[in-house]
Amino acid sequence: MENLATRQSPYRVTRRAALLGTLGTLAVACRPATQPAAPSTPTGAERPKPGGNLVIRWWTGDPPDLDPYLNVTFRAQEFAGFFYSRLLKFDNGPGIDPNAFLPVPDLAESYEPSKDGLTYVFKLRSNAKWQNKPPLNGRPVTADDVVWSFERFMKVSPQRANFSVVKDVKASDARTVVFTLNSTFAPFETTIASPMFWIMPREIIEADGNARTRIVGSGPFIFDRFEKGVQVVAKRNPDYYLTGTPYVDEVDLLIVPEDATAVAALRAKSIDINGLSQTDRNAVAASNPEILMLDYPQNLLFFLYWRVDAPPFNDVRVRQAFSLAIDRDEMIKVLFEGRGDYNNAVPLGLHSWWLDPRSQDMGPSAKYFKRDVPAAKELLAAAGYKDGLKVPMIASLNAYGNTFNQSVELVIKQLKDAGIQADLRPQDYAAYISSTFLGKFDPGTIVWGLETPFQEPHDYLYNMYHPKGVRNHAGVNDPKLTAMLEKQVQTLDRTERKKIIFDIQRYLGEQQYYVIGPIGMVTIARQPWVKNFYYQSDYGRGAEYVPKIWLDGKPR
Repeated sequence: MENLATRQSPYRVTRRAALLGTLGTLAVACRPATQPAAPSTPTGAERPKPGGNLVIRWWTGDPPDLDPYLNVTFRAQEFAGFFYSRLLKFDNGPGIDPNAFLPVPDLAESYEPSKDGLTYVFKLRSNAKWQNKPPLNGRPVTADDVVWSFERFMKVSPQRANFSVVKDVKASDARTVVFTLNSTFAPFETTIASPMFWIMPREIIEADGNARTRIVGSGPFIFDRFEKGVQVVAKRNPDYYLTGTPYVDEVDLLIVPEDATAVAALRAKSIDINGLSQTDRNAVAASNPEILMLDYPQNLLFFLYWRVDAPPFNDVRVRQAFSLAIDRDEMIKVLFEGRGDYNNAVPLGLHSWWLDPRSQDMGPSAKYFKRDVPAAKELLAAAGYKDGLKVPMIASLNAYGNTFNQSVELVIKQLKDAGIQADLRPQDYAAYISSTFLGKFDPGTIVWGLETPFQEPHDYLYNMYHPKGVRNHAGVNDPKLTAMLEKQVQTLDRTERKKIIFDIQRYLGEQQYYVIGPIGMVTIARQPWVKNFYYQSDYGRGAEYVPKIWLDGKPR
């Protein structure tokens, strides 16, 4: 296996005591430990101080649905992370990068794969209980709960294809769950840890099917209330299986659409933790040096998509022309204050799997990532559009923040330079996520959107490019590509698998089924009284970094 411990990148972030974004190296384990994940306990004079109210600017808009099985939006998944458990989750702590995605036990206290990779045995924690709310009333979490949850997930979740490799799930006793696979599946542990398969309350679903309003889980926080357009309030779960955590009594997850409003609240000390754009980061650093910041590469895709099974985007020359029209360097400068880099089909955030699209290793397809307006016009002319192209364009404004809104304007301007007129048709986020994002839009339309963070390259590649992928927005069905996707997922040797994933990125660079934009750095700002802050960037972080935080010296 490849040793990544010695790998260095200019975009890797380690932590100093003040978390100021110092660049460094990342150690990545190839096999997660199967010991119980204990809450981090500081050494020396710093000891946890229980109590207090943690305020986080969490969302830019209301969650459209609070049942995480029924809605794939990030707002529903992030919500679930506070209240529901997973068998595994992602580790965080000193020396662990926000994009490391190292699976560790959560509801399971240990797990063991078979030598052939076809069986995984999970042993549940003996002290795991449902929260003390009716109708669960604090009863133990059992293996039958896990089996029932998985069966429901496979019936109702739009993301069920992620577990199509699972042949069978059984409870061998009250605390033991056995997953049997149809074939070897290299990313199985990461998939189980991903914020997707939550252990859900059988009694509530069977009673009225309503996990949208009655929220009872076994996670670190107890649902208190959801005030639309204002906040979600979570209370400490005193019976949480990781004894002693969470440290804070309450978490207020604020819904603040406008960045300026959130930044003002951060400066006024009424928000404890807030994500910042790079423009706001620089301004806050200059005016409020006491506010501490963590910088790391954002793990998601800005991307342009369409239907490739109908004109004009069934012609590879048209797709390549759109990619040549995009000026990624200008986008980095304008959107990210110059602090960013190029994404590929695998984003920069998954750095050990990312192939730099400008590098020599990318081969001939690297040319499609460099802006070349004359070449774009030539390709359009060769495809029969010598006078340019006029297309409808869908984007969901005010759903992802100001940076995304600016990116829409910039893409329209850049396309126009190459003779492509994009007629913007804004779409409400709820409508967008339930229709356009699922590939339900008219052929000949272009869409500018985001692909939300995954923790494994397979999830980006399979979901977006395999005919059975749940996020195959473009309708891609390429037999050569499908064979490559299926081969990588069955390759357990990391070095060999990485070669295949690099080949896939080279091939996709030529095909341009999606035009992938650049990406910027993420900044998470926190007040100096927020202690034991070790951030993780997946959507399950409500059970990862938040329970470990305590407050010391917060103004009353």
